[in-house]
Formats: sequence, structure tokens, C-alpha cells
Amino acid sequence: MATSAETPAVNTATLIKKLFTLLNRLWPGECFTEDPFDQFQSYLHKFLYGDNIELDDTENPKVLLTHENVSDNLRNYVAGNFMRAELFNNKRGVHLPPLELVHRGHSELNITRDFMQTAVNAFAIFLYGTLSDIARLPADYIIKSARTISMMKIAREKLAATWLVVRRGKPTRLITYDTLERYRPLFKYVTGREMARLNLSDERILTYIGTHADLDRHQVGVVASKYIKINKYWSEPRYLNLMNNLLCGVPMTFMRKIPENTYLQLSHQVFYHIRACDPLQRRFYYAMMSKTQAFGKSYSWNARDVSRLGLLLAEVDGSDLSAINPEAMAGITAQVMMAMSPLSLQYLSELQLQYIGPKPLNILARKVKAYYDQLHSNDKGIQKIPDILLYVIIFLSKIYQEYN
Repeated sequence: MATSAETPAVNTATLIKKLFTLLNRLWPGECFTEDPFDQFQSYLHKFLYGDNIELDDTENPKVLLTHENVSDNLRNYVAGNFMRAELFNNKRGVHLPPLELVHRGHSELNITRDFMQTAVNAFAIFLYGTLSDIARLPADYIIKSARTISMMKIAREKLAATWLVVRRGKPTRLITYDTLERYRPLFKYVTGREMARLNLSDERILTYIGTHADLDRHQVGVVASKYIKINKYWSEPRYLNLMNNLLCGVPMTFMRKIPENTYLQLSHQVFYHIRACDPLQRRFYYAMMSKTQAFGKSYSWNARDVSRLGLLLAEVDGSDLSAINPEAMAGITAQVMMAMSPLSLQYLSELQLQYIGPKPLNILARKVKAYYDQLHSNDKGIQKIPDILLYVIIFLSKIYQEYN
């Protein structure tokens, strides 16, 4: 009796499978599952867990996930004015979002017409957020607010992550000069290897990197090495005038091979931008510029020569500084005076001080006074005021009387 009861069931299952096989052959475009129970299970999984489910591929390794859910269910906009409606002088208050309302790793910035609150919300992302939060910031907002962001005292790696926001997956060589110019306050946080990937064949980009005041020697060294490889005529005066601060990244063994008269063809601004050079490099360039085929000794300089030396004037010792013609002292600018040592400035004569401009003279007075104040605090200095400081005070008082 048991055998006769099981036989119709087996025949029914076989007939159902044959029926679905026949339907699939007649209508190949339609989806006829051979096993209705598997189809019911798939519908149930989609209803309970959604489309993005983990399928069991242990039995069938050919099953692949074709759908990927890229949405972030924890995403939220950082809002410091959340549940705040106070007014002062008919203006809403600006608030820093509390830390407990900032979802690290899921925060985004909503740019509204309330620019102050938007700026504070962006500051909260930089302060509390992760690198992935910074990577989701709008590129236009980063470029427009580059100067404000550079003033923030936050982690350096977060400031460096803004470069990835500006790139947005674009190759570095396609970054334009206009974008770099607007990104200038934050450009110092870009790595030297990334700078070397820029389009250095564009003279504007090359000059932009060479005139940036905040780059260190490693950054300019990597860029200079790349530029020497792509331009075999880099040692010509035309390209040296474009490199500016990149000269600090060129090995001195290469610079010694350059003819001495080439240094005389360098433009006026080159040695005002060599901020990344170490003292050894500056002394080397000063030795090359003070040779006979260039400017010669200090007693033969005029105001134009002194002005062209730029920051190299800080490497002149006291005896050579006192030998400069008084009329040539008019070539010293405030930027150069800031870099000069107070030990060398003590050798200036009263006649030389008369030709120095008001602003450099004021800087000189403050530098010498700070130097002697430090000596007095250490009980190593003399008790009387130095003569050079008295001369400077007299000249400054005369200048102020003329202007008044």
C-alpha cells in the first residue's frame, strides 16, 4: 500500500518538471522557474532583506552579485543651527555642531545661504570628521575657502586631503593654472611627488611652484629633479629665471657646471624667492654672484647690484657689508632686511644708514633692539645703548618729522 501511495507523487513531480521545461522551450523570453519553491524563497528574501542580499554560492560558484547598494543610510548633514531659532539684531546665531551630533565617517556639508553657519559646519567636519568626510566636501567650496581653511589649526593630513577633493579623480597633469592659483594657501600641504605630476611644461605652472613662499627643500627638490629630466635645456638663463625657488632643489654639482656669466643673466626676482635653500646653498650662490665675471666685490656694487642679490645679501659678513657704497644701500628692501643677521647689521656706518628706506630702517631698529635686549636678559651684553641704534632712532625721528 505504501508503494502504491508514493508512485503518483513521483509521477506528479516529474510531470511538473516536464511542463516547465516545455514552457521554457515554447517561450524562451519568459522566466519559468523549474522549481516554484526556489522562486518563492527569492521573493521572500527580497521582501524581508531587500535586493542587496548575500546569496549562498557554496553550491553554485557561478552565482555573482550583480547589484551593489552604494547608498549610505547613516549619511547626515552637519548642522550647528539644529533645533535653534534664536535671533539677535534680526539675525540668527551661529553655532558649532556638538560632537555627539556629528556622525564620523558619514558627514556631509550642505551649502546654504547662511554663509557663516556653512563655514562653521565645514569647520566642524575638519575638526571632528575623518578623511572620508573631508573627501566628500564640494570642490568649489574648498577652492573658494582655501585661505580660511589654511588658517585652521587642524591635523596636517586633513589639510592635505583637500587636494584629493580638488582633483576629484582627475589626473594631476590636467589641473589648470587657474585652479592652482585659487588653491595657493593650501598648496604647501601637497606632497612633492604630487607636484611633480603637474604639467611642468606650462611656464605659468612652473613659475607658480617656483614663486611659492611656503615650500620646503624636499618639495622643490622632487619637482626640480622631474623638470631636469623633461627639459634638457634647463640650465639656460631663460629657464633658470622661471625656476626661481626650484634652484634650491638642484644639486650644487649641477650648478657648478653652469658658466659664470650665466649668473649675470639671471633676472631681478630670482634670489628673492630662494626661501627653501639652506645656508650652504645660499653661500654657494653668493660666492658665484660675487665673482669677477658677475658682480665682483662688495665695494664695487651699486644700488641695482644690491637689489638683484636679494636674500643672498644675508650671507654678506660684517666687513663686506660696511664696504658697500652708501648710495648702494638704497637697494635693500624690507624683505631682505628681515632675513639679515643683527650681528652683521652692527657694522653699518652712519652714512650708510642715511640711504636706507624708512621701512627697512624701522625693521633694522627693531632687530637690533631685540638682539641687545636678549643680550641684556642673559647678562652678556654691554650696559649702554649701541651707537647704531642711536643713529637709527635719530634718522627715524627726522623721517617722521618730514612726513608730518
